[in-house]
Amino acid sequence: MDNQDYDRTYAAQQLCRSRQPLRQLLKYFYLNNILRNVRGPTIDFGCGAGQLLSRLPAGSIGLEVNPYLVEELQKQGLNVLLCDPDVDQFTLRQLPDQPYKALVMAHVLEHFTDASIALHRLLQACRLRKIERVVLVLPGIKGFNFDSTHKTLVNRGYIEDKKLLRCEGYVVSKMYYFPIDTERVGNYFTFHEFNIVYDLMK
Repeated sequence: MDNQDYDRTYAAQQLCRSRQPLRQLLKYFYLNNILRNVRGPTIDFGCGAGQLLSRLPAGSIGLEVNPYLVEELQKQGLNVLLCDPDVDQFTLRQLPDQPYKALVMAHVLEHFTDASIALHRLLQACRLRKIERVVLVLPGIKGFNFDSTHKTLVNRGYIEDKKLLRCEGYVVSKMYYFPIDTERVGNYFTFHEFNIVYDLMK
């Protein structure tokens, strides 16, 4: 299977999953957790099938690497742009010149071999755009091991060891696990998530 076929197949799988009633109910619960951390126009970096993007405040935009997902979401009337982090290097240069209050990156950072470098670059770009808040959502250990494309496990220890509590003009204002704020739950529960909230330092 070439990359084009893979992208098309992956997009179809994501869209199909997003329409399953039980998955929609579960996803709604998790999206509420993310939404409570954002205010105003938001960038959804790696917007996937668009479940979060469709609920973000007016003026929000999605960035997505899969061209077939971008095409489908645009047909649905969502504001989505094609983005390739390997080419773009997290500069956010494809975004229109308008203000955004927040950026959400959910289940993306763990796909990079050196997540700390990726995060530095992303926060640099966010600071240049005066984005006030950056929200990261990452898998716990079982969720991390569930997907063979995951490359870096980002947890409290990683953030502390890589000295990322303060980074590129941002400071971590919240770090917590969801739905239960205990890291070890992620050893047993696939859908346990690690949430990090960065706020721009004044």
